[in-house]
Amino acid sequence: MKRGSHSSGVAEHEHVELHSARHDHGVRPHARSVDSPSKGDPTYGKHDVKLSGLRKAVAESKRPLPVMFGDGSYPVDQSRPGKRQEFKALQARDFKTLYDILKGKVKDHGIQDDKTMIMERTIQIVAKLPHRSRLRDILTNVFIEQLWDSLEHPPLLYLDGPPEDSKLDAGRRDKLGNLKPVKYMYRTADGSYNNPLFPLRGAAKQPYARSVKPRHVALGALPDPSLVFDSVMGRREFKPHPNNVSSVLWHWATIIIHDLFWTDRQNSNISNTSAYLDLSPLYGSDQIMQNEVRSHVDGKLHPDAFADARLNIMPPGVCVLLVMFNRFHNHVAENLAAINENNRFPRPADGDTEAAKKYDEDLFQTARLVTCGLYINITLVDYVRNIVNLNRTNTTWTLDPRQEAGAGAGTPKGAEIGTGNVNSAEFNLCYRWHSCISKEDTEWIDKAFTKKQLQHVLPKKETDRMAFQEFAEMGKTSTRERTFGGLKRDENTGKYNDDELVHIITSAVDSVAGSFGARNVPLSMKNVEVGGIKQAREWNVAGLNEFRKHFGLKPYDTFEEINPDTDVAEALRHLYQHPDNVELYPGLVAEDSKKPLSPGVGIAPTYTISRVVLSDAVCLVRGDRYYTIDYNPRNLTSWGFKEVEYDLDVNHGCVFYKLFLRAFPNHFKGNSVYAHYPMVTSAETKKILTDLGRHDQFDYQKPQRYKTPKDYTTQQDYVEHGEPFRRNVNVLSNRAAEHISKSENKYKVTWSNGFNRIMGTWNKYLSSSDNDYRKAQAWMDHELRKDNGQDNIKSFYFQITKKLINEKSYTLGYHNPDIPCELQTHVDIIRDVGNMAHVHFASHVLNLPLKTKENPKGVFTEQEMYRVMSAVFDSVFLNSDPVKAFPLQQEAQRGLSELGAWLEKNAKTRSKLPVDRAPGSHLASYGSNLVKNLSKDGVSTHDITWNYILPTAVAMVPAQAQMIAQAVNYYLDHADLVMKIHHVAVQQQSRETDAELLGYALEGIRLAGGFISCREATVNETIVDERVVDGKVVQEHVRIQPGDRVSLTFTGMAGLDPTHFPDPQRVNPRRPLESYVHYGLAAHGYLGTTTTHAALIGMFRAVFQCERLERLRDQTKTEPERYIEQPQGITKKVTRSVTSGHVLQRSDSHEESQGIIQKVTSVASAHVLQRPGSREGVTRTDGVSQYLTEDWGTLRPFPVSMKVRWRPT
Repeated sequence: MKRGSHSSGVAEHEHVELHSARHDHGVRPHARSVDSPSKGDPTYGKHDVKLSGLRKAVAESKRPLPVMFGDGSYPVDQSRPGKRQEFKALQARDFKTLYDILKGKVKDHGIQDDKTMIMERTIQIVAKLPHRSRLRDILTNVFIEQLWDSLEHPPLLYLDGPPEDSKLDAGRRDKLGNLKPVKYMYRTADGSYNNPLFPLRGAAKQPYARSVKPRHVALGALPDPSLVFDSVMGRREFKPHPNNVSSVLWHWATIIIHDLFWTDRQNSNISNTSAYLDLSPLYGSDQIMQNEVRSHVDGKLHPDAFADARLNIMPPGVCVLLVMFNRFHNHVAENLAAINENNRFPRPADGDTEAAKKYDEDLFQTARLVTCGLYINITLVDYVRNIVNLNRTNTTWTLDPRQEAGAGAGTPKGAEIGTGNVNSAEFNLCYRWHSCISKEDTEWIDKAFTKKQLQHVLPKKETDRMAFQEFAEMGKTSTRERTFGGLKRDENTGKYNDDELVHIITSAVDSVAGSFGARNVPLSMKNVEVGGIKQAREWNVAGLNEFRKHFGLKPYDTFEEINPDTDVAEALRHLYQHPDNVELYPGLVAEDSKKPLSPGVGIAPTYTISRVVLSDAVCLVRGDRYYTIDYNPRNLTSWGFKEVEYDLDVNHGCVFYKLFLRAFPNHFKGNSVYAHYPMVTSAETKKILTDLGRHDQFDYQKPQRYKTPKDYTTQQDYVEHGEPFRRNVNVLSNRAAEHISKSENKYKVTWSNGFNRIMGTWNKYLSSSDNDYRKAQAWMDHELRKDNGQDNIKSFYFQITKKLINEKSYTLGYHNPDIPCELQTHVDIIRDVGNMAHVHFASHVLNLPLKTKENPKGVFTEQEMYRVMSAVFDSVFLNSDPVKAFPLQQEAQRGLSELGAWLEKNAKTRSKLPVDRAPGSHLASYGSNLVKNLSKDGVSTHDITWNYILPTAVAMVPAQAQMIAQAVNYYLDHADLVMKIHHVAVQQQSRETDAELLGYALEGIRLAGGFISCREATVNETIVDERVVDGKVVQEHVRIQPGDRVSLTFTGMAGLDPTHFPDPQRVNPRRPLESYVHYGLAAHGYLGTTTTHAALIGMFRAVFQCERLERLRDQTKTEPERYIEQPQGITKKVTRSVTSGHVLQRSDSHEESQGIIQKVTSVASAHVLQRPGSREGVTRTDGVSQYLTEDWGTLRPFPVSMKVRWRPT
């Protein structure tokens, strides 16, 4: 038997299993015994072996007598082996290990490649080194430190809350004294338990901290606070902000300030709110406040209400922002319930009170986490980018304190996270930014807080800092009845008028804020400022110079350094005699302000504030467990996490538009600068975006309730005002669908408007009209009919579908001779087959640059091409979500620009070649022939690309893919029908089997329902629609206006109309084809009816040839539980009901009734109580559906994924 090298400590045997490759790190993989454990190796520890026998006796004979100790013992040898002994114990490859350890320690990337066996190699070294070796101890300590640092000590993540503790319960009791249990995953109302180990850290009703120890002996007699205000703080004349920052930024700052500070009137050392950015002005600072703002139904808040009455006396723009957050919270609660991720929010049974309470509580708390997520993202990106002037650059960098550090991020270990926070008295003073109040807000304050208005509240009382708090508490009305800014609530809904709210917030956007610096505080704020000076003295805070030194800033030596303005410096000299005597609060206000610097200085604050505020921002966010350790998709849900996250590819991460568009979907366009960049005036934003080359992406008109297209008379109106609002008029019945299908000139498929919206400018890309698109459509339909074209299409779809199934499928399970069906073949029938088949067809006939095995030089992969097509289709025809519209358009624009450039270049080459007349080649050569014929007619290659090829390609793919996905999905819930279709599909192809397969496909589409076809009306008319009420058909008259977006919603009536479909709930594959007029409309007739029929036949034959086809289910669950669990075989979707003739508002309208989110979270969930395999009593979801992406984080208008399996042949 051969022996291997002992350096590894493993004896190599003849029968070994070798690693197939050598690691890049230069470490040779060791041979592993197949059937024997590793052998002993005396190489390790040989220096630790005691001397034996005669050698030991000889050594001991040379020792002197033991006279050092009284007990006659010898001293213990404490010497360490020398470096020579250490190095002698090591081998050459051990030095490579030492180098790797040192390199990892220096770089401190945290991430190790465990395939290099670095841990085991370290063990080998320390085992070889002599006893008491210094290197052995060092390596052991490094090893222990690494193992220790891998876990938190103590942990901050827990699965549940703490046991009840009477000492901490006061803030968690409601009006009846009932204790609200704590769950660590949810925020408490008072901010306690943010740090589970120190539950009161940062909680409400706790004392302020002190940031700086005051050491300087200040003046014994300080100047009169009123005189200080008049000398260095009070406004002489309004000084506008040098960067044209808008009032919205200061309104946002007002919310932050009131979120963090609320000095108790009885004990000014106590803050009545938490030290966290937990949006307490909306949700309240204790359980009682929170209970008053909650509706306690479905996790929602009372309409347009917020908890903190202090904000009601702020300028109205502040309150509008809180109303917007209220609406966003309720939007989130609705969607969380509708999606019901992993049955996290199961709707309680009627009469189950406890379950209803839990349902409401879980929805509310999760919606709060999500809403706070948007709050903090706006603060860290939109707000901070403006503070440091990053909004004037194209950089994607931003100061996000939550940035991951350490092993998980592959970087050195960063600052601690999630440890909690406590606000200090000094920072209470730092956040009083009254100098920046705009001229308009100053006028509002002057009117709101006159002596006449306050005298009945504060008669004969000094109007100091208490005035605002007294006035805020003047009305003890409930949150539902409280109002602001002279607005009134609707008596029925309790909401404010959207027009008035939008007017307030847009006026604030165009209102230039004031400047930081001396002598710019509105005179109406004098009493508040005087109170602030007095309060700072009560707190005994350090002076300005001591505060600066604490943050490493140079203290001021002269008054001119504090402010170079001679008058201000002189006033400070007379007030304080020496710079060290200047008080903190007056000093912060009277300092000189920084000049704008791009990037670097955006809001131009005074020097000290510009430094300390950033420190506080980092501590506030990084110390908050709910924004760091617990900020993840598990706590917020995947949808909630994605709903509020920022995307650096969209507005460099700015997300303020999400709040605007959710709150006011009928006023703000998806690309309005008022929504996207409200913290700078709109005029200044236009200049900034022009300098950055992005001005053509946005609309600069002041938002107002949408006008309809009838108000536009010329093309110039579109150029000047952008695209108007198009009413979404919904019709349901086959009768209406038939009318529209026969009135092509009245109801047009429009492409140009939506296309130009994507690309940003009118007539830049489309020099022709929608007639060109229809001309291309007709030409293509004609060409595809020639030379047995329909048979070729049918064959193409069959072959490509079979090819995709074979290429994309995989086998899971194991083969057991006793259970032969356990081995299953799986595939994602939507993502990898259905969607891709149409991509291949469009690419094949239009010569799109699809990257495949056969065409490795292509530009777009299958999935990339589908994403571009679906993004463009959604933007042009559906525009399904106003918040997602802008990022969707950005995605579509990037894809279209690249694809269009390639196609235009390709068209120039193909236009010079002769037309291909070869028999049977017209399908593959269609794109070339289209280009050649259009060129022959004098159409430029630019117009061929942008007016013909791209619209046709986009129109081919997503809608067709949706139809086949919904039909297959429908049948997978009916095993007996799957078997029948399989029986037809495996038969020899014939006219009869083709007709039967087509019949099954059309019936599946009909019964699946839930899709929309959009047309643009060109006439004024009233059409007759129908709906079913109590089993009877009721006619409704629907008024159509020019420019209306008419949505033919194929739900309920259209698919189950007994007039068109006798016995409508029964699958009958032999119905007359003319009955399916709705399908032709839903497909927009892109390929022509016969062409789409050929595609359906080919795909249905290929898919249903799979034996025992079924959706992938969770086999550990029994029916109906597996539907609730939503395994990978279920197409996850949310369905919203629609009403015939109803003018649909844009998503999340807060004024008029809208589609109600039904309790439908998946296609299969409508069949929960129906036994699979039975087609009796067909159940269908009645409404318009949006589909969840595979991570369940985003809703899309098209099906995304559904895994199926079948028995392999």
